[in-house]
Amino acid sequence: MRSRLMVLGFLLLLFAGILLGVKLTIFSAGASEGQALDAAIAEYKKLHPEVEFEHVNITSGWQEKFSLALMSGDAPDLIAITVPYADYFRSYLIDLAPYVEKHLGISLKEYKDSMYDVVRAYVGKTEDELTYVPLYLTVHSLWVNVDYFEKAGIPYPPLGGRDEPWTWEEFVDVLRTVKKVNKLPAAMSFSYSTERLFNYLAVRGVKVLDENLDLVLDKDPRAKKVLQDFVDLFKEELVPAPEWIAQQSDINDFLGGITAVHWSGSWMCRSIIDIMKQTGKRFAPAYVPKDVDWFGINGGHIFGVVRTGDKKREEEAIKFALWIGQKGLGNDVFNKALLGISPFKGHEIDYGVPEMNEWIPVFQTLIERAPSWIVPVRTCELWARLYDPLRTQIAMVIGDQQNLDDALKNIRKEYETILEELGGKR
Repeated sequence: MRSRLMVLGFLLLLFAGILLGVKLTIFSAGASEGQALDAAIAEYKKLHPEVEFEHVNITSGWQEKFSLALMSGDAPDLIAITVPYADYFRSYLIDLAPYVEKHLGISLKEYKDSMYDVVRAYVGKTEDELTYVPLYLTVHSLWVNVDYFEKAGIPYPPLGGRDEPWTWEEFVDVLRTVKKVNKLPAAMSFSYSTERLFNYLAVRGVKVLDENLDLVLDKDPRAKKVLQDFVDLFKEELVPAPEWIAQQSDINDFLGGITAVHWSGSWMCRSIIDIMKQTGKRFAPAYVPKDVDWFGINGGHIFGVVRTGDKKREEEAIKFALWIGQKGLGNDVFNKALLGISPFKGHEIDYGVPEMNEWIPVFQTLIERAPSWIVPVRTCELWARLYDPLRTQIAMVIGDQQNLDDALKNIRKEYETILEELGGKR
């Protein structure tokens, strides 16, 4: 009888704890990231059944929807965003630095020192600040449809019989050949993304902003030629124009067999593995082409706690954020579900997927080659604000709505307007 009463008492206490618990709302972007976050939430609830979650995953137009929610007063408790928007949302977030030692048992310095430098640059504006925790690291790369490349007899770097990356001229010829041999409507998918465009420009030796955050794109004599080469990919139907002028899904085009190459990155691992299992198709990551240099730019998702004014919710949100933002805890759960690269140096994750053992070194080579200048020019509010105007202006050239000269003039005007609104370069 006594044991039954003890069990009953425990259940009553547990039930009361749940009733007195809190509900946290999370906004996230990206379908695969949303699924990985759901996996982490499920694991966290095993440890903390008193915490409820409402997870809102937004796959399109998330920047505008996040902004409206934050400004309207109907803000979520936590947000998961891509790193280019770190500064854009930072002012809405709680500094987590004072809570690291309490919840993780290590100092802030130890926590930050465990991250890759390219990750560390986004989580706080100063060494004493922590407005975000890292979820995962990404790096840009190519993906190739192995079946199409084998049919065309084209080796690819580094897993398909070629050691070195293609030169830009070789790469364009590869696109033409793989398209022709496989009778495809286009050769390569290229997301409507300023980050992807940035990587293309960077490997071809062109900068958008310099280290002083001055716009140099319209002053570089090489830039117009390099941008014209990019536009010509669409004109020659090597890249599907609707991917840039109508936001047609680059992922669906590639995975659906419409194209043979995808300029994307490591974040595609989960989707690729799933398609390989479902269809028997074969895919592999490959090096980006080289011109002046070759490397993949860094990216990823970060996680922040919104300042809502509800102290109990803020406290629980902080605990969850630090749990999912730490290796060996929720971060491993998240990245195992996503097949994401750990944001922590030297930290290995047992994905349970053999292909990842081959793929991870490809991504590591690309990120290790990245020059240091690509980080500071993309960790500022100026870049976050310039992100949409840049891709919009180039898309208008692809859609024959203007020429490159007009696009560069309009980008300059957008830059000057943003500078005025910000009151300087930041």
